[in-house]
Amino acid sequence: MTRRYNMGSRTEAAVAIFDIDSFWAKSFADTNLNDLNYCDLFTQMWLKRDRPLAKTELYELMPNISRRTAVKYVQKAIDQGLLDECESEQDRRVRLVSMSADCLRRVDRFLDFTCQRFAPVGL
Repeated sequence: MTRRYNMGSRTEAAVAIFDIDSFWAKSFADTNLNDLNYCDLFTQMWLKRDRPLAKTELYELMPNISRRTAVKYVQKAIDQGLLDECESEQDRRVRLVSMSADCLRRVDRFLDFTCQRFAPVGL
């Protein structure tokens, strides 16, 4: 059974979500990559940061936009220097993509803010 929360808790959650979305937008405002679809892409890449991903894998990490739009978004992030692209040593047809140091730093800061925003008061 799903726990039901009171209006005060729900309001706090709604405000926290808006704060987190706003922090994302501010964190990437200077890159013009502050769209929340980039949040999906970068946070999922962050979860898989132990290895570079095939460029074609990245499109599935943005489920709320079409594949065609995802292709454009990924290329824009590469062009902006937030994603690094290289050739696979095993298969030269495959392009591997990883997060740049700057992107990792921004996502780490975003996740720290998110943790702080949802942390219980007094901890």
